[in-house]
This record gives sequence, C-alpha cells and structure tokens, in this order.
Amino acid sequence: MMKKKLYVHIGMGKTGTTALQNFFWDNRKALSSLDICYPRLGTMSNAHHLLSPHIPRFLEDEWDFQKVEDWAPKLADCTEGSVLLSSELMAWAEESKARRFCAQVSAWFDVHVVVYLRRQDNIIMASYNQQIKAGPQKRRIDLIYRKQSERFDYLKVLAPWADSLEPGRLIVRPYEREQFHKGDIRRDFMYHVFRQEIEEESFSLKKGNSNPRLSLAAGEYKRMVNTLVTEPKKNDRFNQLLMQFSAEKDQSSTSYFSSQSLLSPAQRREVLDASRHANEVIAKEYFGRPDGRLFYEDEPSGDESWPGIDLSREDAEEITAYIKGQDAKLMRHLASKITAHKDDLAYQIRHSARFLSHSVLSAAQAVPVYRIAREDASPIVIGGLGGSGTRLVVTLLRKMGVHFGGELNESLDNLWFTLLFLRRSLLLKSDDEVEKLCWLFANGMRHGVELSDELRSLLDEASALDRGPVVPFEHLQRARDTLLRSPTHDRRHEHWGWKEPNSHILLPHLDRCFPEMKYVYVVRNGLDMAFSDNQNQLKYFWGELMLDQPFEPGPEAALRYWVASHKRMQGFRKRMGHRLHFLSFDRLCADPEGELEALREFAAIQISKKELSEIADSVRAPATAGRFRSEDLSRFDPADVDFVRHMGFDVD
Repeated sequence: MMKKKLYVHIGMGKTGTTALQNFFWDNRKALSSLDICYPRLGTMSNAHHLLSPHIPRFLEDEWDFQKVEDWAPKLADCTEGSVLLSSELMAWAEESKARRFCAQVSAWFDVHVVVYLRRQDNIIMASYNQQIKAGPQKRRIDLIYRKQSERFDYLKVLAPWADSLEPGRLIVRPYEREQFHKGDIRRDFMYHVFRQEIEEESFSLKKGNSNPRLSLAAGEYKRMVNTLVTEPKKNDRFNQLLMQFSAEKDQSSTSYFSSQSLLSPAQRREVLDASRHANEVIAKEYFGRPDGRLFYEDEPSGDESWPGIDLSREDAEEITAYIKGQDAKLMRHLASKITAHKDDLAYQIRHSARFLSHSVLSAAQAVPVYRIAREDASPIVIGGLGGSGTRLVVTLLRKMGVHFGGELNESLDNLWFTLLFLRRSLLLKSDDEVEKLCWLFANGMRHGVELSDELRSLLDEASALDRGPVVPFEHLQRARDTLLRSPTHDRRHEHWGWKEPNSHILLPHLDRCFPEMKYVYVVRNGLDMAFSDNQNQLKYFWGELMLDQPFEPGPEAALRYWVASHKRMQGFRKRMGHRLHFLSFDRLCADPEGELEALREFAAIQISKKELSEIADSVRAPATAGRFRSEDLSRFDPADVDFVRHMGFDVD
C-alpha cells in the first residue's frame, strides 16, 4: 500500500510561520478539497507544537508533547492523501532527535520537510525583538549577536534533515518578499510545496501582520523592563501596552518586513560575511544558482547612516507617559522596582533602574546614568607594550586625519587616560565606577561639559595617587587641571581616539564602555622588546598580575611578560572580532605602504593612495631593530622563543 505524503513545515521562526499557520488553520476545508489534511491533533495556537521532536526546557512540564508512535498512526488514517504539519519548534531539534524523528515518521509516511530561511542579519534582529516581547531577553543585542550568528549556520540546521530524507524531499525556500511567488508567503508555500495557485474565492487571505514587532524605542524600553519586572503577568501587560504604543507611533512595526535595524551596518556585514559560505552552498545545491546568491536584498554598505539602538530620554518620557495614561497602577509597580534595584550589583539591572528613573520617578529621585553616547562610542585606541612603536603609529594616524586630543606627553600618551586609569587599584573597582571614569574621560575628549561633584571627587581621588617614577606628580596635576578646563566642543563627525600603551590591560572595561571602539595593538618582536630599556609596565604596574608569580626584572621576565600579554590579547579576538587589529611594527618598517593600507581599512579612513604613499615614505626602521642578534638567547625559555617565532617574528 502506498504511503500518504507528510509535509512537515519546520519554520524557521520569524519567517512568517504564524501567518502560514493561521492561513492553514483558517483554510482547512479548502485544503481538504485539495486532498490535504491540516489536523487538529497536537495543535497549540494553530501550530503542531505538541508533535515536535524538539521540546524546549521551559515547556517540558507545561505542554503535553506526544510521541510519534502515538500520533502517526492516527494521522495515517485520515481521509486525505496528504498531511501537513507546521511547527517552528522542529527546526531546533538536536541532530540525533531530528534524524530519529525522520526515521520514525518514515515508517508511516512519505516524508517531505519544508523550511524557510531568512537572511541571517535580519533573522537575528527579528528573533531578538521576539525574545524582548516574550520577556526572557535582558541583554543588549550588540552583546549577543555574534553568538546568534553561529546559531543561524543554515548548513548545520539543514544537515540532519537533508541526510535523513530521500533526495528532493527537503524543500528550502528563501524568506524574502522579492522571491515569494506573487509576493506573498502563503501563495509561495502553496505553489512551491503543492504546486497549487491560490484562488481567492476558495481561500481566505487575511491582511495584516499576525505577529507585529516592537518599535526600536519600545523594544529598548521593554528590554529594561525585563530586567526589573519578572512577574509574568505584569511583564506581559507591559508588552501589550508597548505593542499598542508601537502600532500608534511607528507604522513599520506592523509590517512583515522591518526597515528598523537593531544592528549597525558594520555588525550586519560581519554577520553576512560569516554566513556567506553556507549561503552560497545552499543557493547552488537547492536552487541551482551558479552565482551562489541565496538572498537578493542589497547588503548594507559602509556609508549608511544608522540611528543606533540607545533609548533617548525624550522617547523614554513619551513611553512612560503613554503607559501611565493606560495603566497607572502598572507604572507604580515599575517605580517600586526601580527604587529597589537602583544600586543592584548586576550591571544590567542597575543601569535599567537608573535610566528609567528619570522618566518614571520624580527629578529629585532620579539617579545619574553614566553611559557613553553612541556618537562617542567608536574611538580608535592604540596600545601595546612600552617601546613597541605606539608613538610612530599615532603619528601616522594623525597624518591620516585622526584627532588625538587631550593632554599629551612627549611620547604622545594621553595623560588624561593615564591619570584616570593607570593604577592597579582600578581592576578592583566596580563596573559602576569604571563607567563613570570612562564617561568623565569621554566628556573631556568630546564635549567639555562641567563635571558633577561626584565626578570631581573621582578625579581628585585619581590625582592624589602617586604614579612615580613612571609619571611625575606634576604631570598628573597638569592633567587634572586641563581635564577640568577642557573646552566645550563637539567632534562627533571626525575620527578620534587616544594612545596609551597600558590600555591593553584595561581592554575588557574599555570594550564594555566604548562598544564600537576599534583597538590597535602594536606588536614588536618579543626578543627585541626583551632588551628594551622601557620595562615600566612589567616593573611598576602589571608584571605580577600577568606573570602570576614573583619575578626579577630583566630580559627573561620581559620576554615572559611579552608572551603573556600577547596570548591574552589573542583571547580577545573572538570577543572583539573586526574591532581588534594586530599591527606588526616590524612589518610596518619593512612594508609601510602595505601595513598602512591595512590600518587605513581597519580604521575606515578615506584618504587617497597618493596621500597614503607619502605618509608611508616617512616610516624608518629604528636603530634598535634586530638588537637581539647581538645578545645571548640561551638565557630564555625555549617555549617563549618558539612563541615569538609562532607570532611570525625572526628569532635567528
């Protein structure tokens, strides 16, 4: 006896699944007339979630999931020749469970699997918005999008299904309006899965978005609410009101395809670059496209403007007033949560409480929030070990048009940064205090707004700490005075930054406070560095921290410090991705034009090739280059020398 055909639509989520499921449910009779059964069995909200092989942990004890052996025989007895199931939960089944599901269901049916794929940057943003609405998401998207990018490796998602089905039984479709049959996903599904054109006299095609999104402002407001309001019913009430606000204030929130961007153009390009290989393979294998183009929508370019995702005070006040007008009791509940958590140890909770306090509480109760504004969050920062060539690099970047302001010493180190951050005690300070120091520094570099008493107190504390013999006390006092007198200015539309070799130690703090920062780590041959006279970092500040043991200053300890510092910096590659650039001082001296072109591209600086060539002509190798060759290298640990060689430097 010939098996019935079973079509399993596995999603993915945020690819119009709700619209399709509502369409299938509303048109069960019309589908039945086409010999297609969309059964009631196992449905939750018009979808067959209870038949899914993937069971989310938070639903294990909430829903009554069914085993294949219980539901498959029942559906095999239906009168129609084909059965259609739909659940976006299924796409996330572990590989073993997906394979087992296909094997079990194949005993009863001729199985076909249907999946829609949305371009990775778009699905990451749409999924994030959905998680904000649902309540569990409390983190900013710029902290998690790289992990999400790994999740949407479509080759890995498709692999267990493709391997478990007969050839041609996995139906892959792009979720893109331009590629939909007649511009509609419901028509697209029926045409490409069942070879059926929808007749409007037979099928109901309701208009409107079944699953609208929060506007950018409402989404960020809700994320902050999620950190404070954990009671499900109250959290959901905020969601309802914010959805109403979004629909009234932002028409794009109810459209199927959002024009809002939660990720910057650079972040979106990063996601797309990571996804490019998988997408090209799928385009060729499933669509027969030699050019490997899976999605047709134009990718973001480098010169696009982007408003960012930070919630402005004005938007927060408008949203607060709207919610208060709809449900004053709910707003009083939020006020109580803000009061209770404004000094919470957890950063996300504390920051949310303090930010929302300005619109929810009275002005007298509001707590200052020190967060770097988006337009100040992308400096170019130069660091490395002392004597590695950072002064040359900042000189070259100056010629390329980057502004390095503030109080500078002869080595072009930023003494404002030195004053505030060059101290071991900083590593013991709270995130809250580091944020204030970063805001204080950025304010001096970018705006010159008068400091509050609280910030003046932090500045006085830093000024009182002796940094000798590395930084003379009078230099610290001059830095304090000039920072207090920093002129009011606005340099938001130019490249800017600072150079302070020790900044690499504080990279996690800086990366959190300046989330779009681009960091240049200057690397020089470790054997040359071991014999450098500049060992201030090792001797006076970070030696015991980096080496994790007592040491005697000298070339051996200097090389161990070089190795430890570089291994630590390599660990930041995954965290910072394209925002961390290792610049080899040795290669810069050997091939200045090539290295400067790489630096120019990293910093996104627009200058002509002629200008770049002229700047490159000024580079000269110092007399100390290769000084290690006249020294006895047998004193060093062979493993340390091997690491220098592994980093691409000459050790012979």
